[in-house]
Amino acid sequence: MSEAEPRRRPQQERSKTRVESILDVALELVVEQGAEALAMRELARRAGVQISSVYQYFPSKAAILRELAKRNLERVRLKLENEVGELFAEHDGRPTPAQAVHRVVDAYYAHYRDQPAAVAVWAGAQSDHSLRELDIEDTQLTARFLVPSLMEILSLTDAEDVFALALLLAETTGAVARLALAVEPPLRDQLVAQLKRMLIATLEAAQAGGVEAGGAQR
Repeated sequence: MSEAEPRRRPQQERSKTRVESILDVALELVVEQGAEALAMRELARRAGVQISSVYQYFPSKAAILRELAKRNLERVRLKLENEVGELFAEHDGRPTPAQAVHRVVDAYYAHYRDQPAAVAVWAGAQSDHSLRELDIEDTQLTARFLVPSLMEILSLTDAEDVFALALLLAETTGAVARLALAVEPPLRDQLVAQLKRMLIATLEAAQAGGVEAGGAQR
């Protein structure tokens, strides 16, 4: 078993509650001190459990960070799914590229703005190769989720071309949202506005037949 994987999954309700408590305290410590400073003994002390209880479920600090990252990524994906559903409902199933970009970018930005702990977890994940791979895998899953919606919005039929657009949309939006929150206004607002303009132009070009496949212009 990888040291970045949980040692065991809790089955009983009491055990599940204990694991969630450990993760909540770990999140507090990551926000306070950064992921690099997360210490298992301090985690056990703050959580009010024996250190053996921590190791019972998490063989390493990397395993804890992986679970925190997974929780964050699942929340982002759920928020995005809700926003896309509402987007199509509000525009009779035919939103424009601009409406889609505004909705997706605002959803990502709101997530990181309202949950500053998510930024700290993401930063910690980037320092670990296996966790960076988890982030990439999740971005690809998010892009796959977006493909059918973008195909509908853009009236395109090549799923692989649209997947490249969706991957660009997901990765770029997440990165710029985190960057925007790391700088002060008015630069923060300018970054978000420029991102939206760039993505709208890209999607509108694709809609007009400008998607490139294999380096060849259609």
